[in-house]
Amino acid sequence: MATVKGQNLRIFIGGKVIGAALECSLQVQVNLQQFSTKDDEGAWTKNRVVSLSWSLTANAVVVDDTELNAIGVAEIADLIGQTVQVELATTSGNKNRTQDGLLLGGKATVSDIAYTAQNRQRSTCRVTLTGQKNMLIDIRALMTSDENHIITSNGRRLVVAHEG
Repeated sequence: MATVKGQNLRIFIGGKVIGAALECSLQVQVNLQQFSTKDDEGAWTKNRVVSLSWSLTANAVVVDDTELNAIGVAEIADLIGQTVQVELATTSGNKNRTQDGLLLGGKATVSDIAYTAQNRQRSTCRVTLTGQKNMLIDIRALMTSDENHIITSNGRRLVVAHEG
């Protein structure tokens, strides 16, 4: 198993990579509820899982020009409150914008955008995408019998949930 470098792990929104990204993270959280009965012995707390949640976060530099094949922070700001298709994928190519391997994908709401502009420093934007439904599925690219990817007329690669 090869190590994936940080610059090669990117977040895509609607098929476009977040441009000028500095970092990205995936958070998966299990919400627990304590429960006990009169039959319990010992000092240990008993917990049960009541729900799961996930979110993706990206920090990016605020740039004043548009980047080809990327979504900029100004475009993301227009998506606040909307549900979008997101993907966490490995990348290569020019500016690490060519999607190589899709790790996870699903629908998320653009739930938070925060800009930071410090004196004499580059301005940054932190974008949080809150998951809807289950993202933690293995999705794979659809391929032809001779192992070519199926690409739509607008250049998007088709994917489907993979059942182990």
